[in-house]
Amino acid sequence: MNKEQIAEEMLSCLLAVQRMHPLVHMIPNDVTAALCADGISAIGGRPLMAQAAEEMEEITGSACGLAVNLGQPSNEKYKACKIALATAGTKGIPAVLDPVGAGASGYRRDAAARLFSVPWSGVLKGNSSEIHTVLTGSLAHTGVDSVGEFSHEAEAEILLSRMEGQNRRMVIAETGSVDKILWRDEESGKGKCLLLHHRVERPVILVGSGCLTGAVMGAMLAAAWKEKNRSLKETEMALSAAAAVSIISFCGEYTYTGGIREASRGGYGTYKTALLNALSRFQGEAYKTYMMENLEIQRTFRN
Repeated sequence: MNKEQIAEEMLSCLLAVQRMHPLVHMIPNDVTAALCADGISAIGGRPLMAQAAEEMEEITGSACGLAVNLGQPSNEKYKACKIALATAGTKGIPAVLDPVGAGASGYRRDAAARLFSVPWSGVLKGNSSEIHTVLTGSLAHTGVDSVGEFSHEAEAEILLSRMEGQNRRMVIAETGSVDKILWRDEESGKGKCLLLHHRVERPVILVGSGCLTGAVMGAMLAAAWKEKNRSLKETEMALSAAAAVSIISFCGEYTYTGGIREASRGGYGTYKTALLNALSRFQGEAYKTYMMENLEIQRTFRN
């Protein structure tokens, strides 16, 4: 596919959420749960946020998609996440694993590694530091924010190849100064990469924007799964992941009738409200123009 075709497919992923209104089960963290629920609802999904291990199999099995956020980890939460991911894997429901602050402590790193090893398919989503920890086991001890950009292309290639060998369909979505979507094409077996550039500096660093991206990603995957009524292919999941990452950037960087940059002058809270409003008033043609300006197709992995 060329850039225009990919942008059109990503727009279709967004419109599918509005059309299908999928039920999205998210295991959130308390800091950002409300923002994530609002974000899912704003784009047309239906959020369900359960955390008790005793109901994980039933709740996850009734949903169209799963988003697991590892912020504020605990042994109880780990147990619930493990059951939810295993259920999603058994039923072919696409999942998102967001290893929040994976490099902040050995406990978080080990929990992320164990959950990633559960046989599920979907998207490993995180900032550069978090992805680096999952791929290499290295600790950053810098909190939950992304600090610096890390190089781990070889490790990503090895991981995706190993997932393919285990019959697990996996995509890596890495956010940063340039967002990266990495996967192996199911037909050619070749590595693929989409780069999503940022041309406008965001006026506000919003706490929870990464968690929000993971929540919206869960809604994108859920809509695709509900519409197609089957397990998703790697390319389909990659386009859904790219759509989620890009719509947050688009709504955060550009305007509707004077829009977010103007609203941000009112302060942090005004910007947060404006971002949710932009998600709920999504305009397709403006988004396509944005993607044509900011999308780059790149092949990174060996055959």
